[in-house]
Amino acid sequence: MAGKGDADRGIVLIPALIMPKRPEDGTRGGGGRAAKRPRRRRHLYLVTDDWEQGYSIRKLDLEEDHDADPDAYTDDKEQQPAGTLPLVVFRLEAPHEGAHHFAAAFGTKIMALHHTPRRYVPVFDVRTRCLTFGPRMRRNPSAPIYVPVGDNKLFGLDFRTFQMLHPPPPPVDPNLNIVVPKWPSWRRLPEPPFAHERVTSHTVHPDGQTILVSVSNRRTGGTFAFDTAASSPEWTRTGDWQLPFRGPAHCDSELDAWVGLARDPDALGHLCSCDVPCATDDDGGGQARPAWKLSKEKLFCEDPTEKHVGATLVHLGGGGCRSRFCLLQCFSVDGREEGAYKEFMPERERHLLRLTTFSLKYDKNGDLRTAARRRVRSFELANAETKYGDFLMNPMAFWM
Repeated sequence: MAGKGDADRGIVLIPALIMPKRPEDGTRGGGGRAAKRPRRRRHLYLVTDDWEQGYSIRKLDLEEDHDADPDAYTDDKEQQPAGTLPLVVFRLEAPHEGAHHFAAAFGTKIMALHHTPRRYVPVFDVRTRCLTFGPRMRRNPSAPIYVPVGDNKLFGLDFRTFQMLHPPPPPVDPNLNIVVPKWPSWRRLPEPPFAHERVTSHTVHPDGQTILVSVSNRRTGGTFAFDTAASSPEWTRTGDWQLPFRGPAHCDSELDAWVGLARDPDALGHLCSCDVPCATDDDGGGQARPAWKLSKEKLFCEDPTEKHVGATLVHLGGGGCRSRFCLLQCFSVDGREEGAYKEFMPERERHLLRLTTFSLKYDKNGDLRTAARRRVRSFELANAETKYGDFLMNPMAFWM
């Protein structure tokens, strides 16, 4: 303990050295309460192609959409007029080759993995707001599909290639005289036994290590699995059936099912749930097609005056009793002013982005429905946000 003489000599005690040691049982000293680590607040990050030299990243706060009681009836679709998109938090320079070149990886990072002559790709960390650079795939991507597995692996599937990337090394104090470790390169994995352009849907098994990919092909169509944790991983055929989704599917632990946008064109506007099969086919004979259900409600394409352009489903995690989702839909409406001369005026489209947050449940009849609470908000899309068109067809957003 420092005495008065210490203070007179200018000695300063570092608080970290005199703080009481935290008990091993996780309780605070003297208080008897468990020490709770504050939950990191997550946001929805939109990637829009509204910049001539690249893309903009915008942040939306959806925390207020999460009620303690998801069955409390709320549906404010008609109560809020369309607003403007949130301000840009960051811009990434990249060629306009499509939002599918973006990937969410390693918990808080957005990677722009476009075809570029540079040997590196920009990586934006949404938590630190820092821009770093990472390795690009060993082969320039054409129409890649990126699948994050946990927070420590990112897989890239493209033309005749399948690769894996590990997270970057932890940051090093620049004041320390040590060599800064490099970010490891992409690692080549066994080439998939199917053409990547035939992929209709993909997902990750609840075991947290198996990737499943469905392929539409007259001769080799079906679903394939890849165990990312195996010592000698390889692709195996799970069955001749396909997942009933278009694009990625997400696991809803409460439903014990995958959830995604329905692939059937006749079911446009509906969601779909599919039972989760075993991760592996032990007998090699192929598994039977898992049962799936179509949602009773339409979540978009309800209004005949709206012209659907594109939609994406984002998983917002499973806080509380149910998983939460956000549906992004881009659509257009007639932008001409109402009046006697409307039909004589040239056609003009207004484009909007609608976000719907909700949870899902099976009702007493076993039908898939949204829980009563739904929060809907709309945003007017300016000409800059619709110039390149890819965001309209494939709205891109990440929850992190």
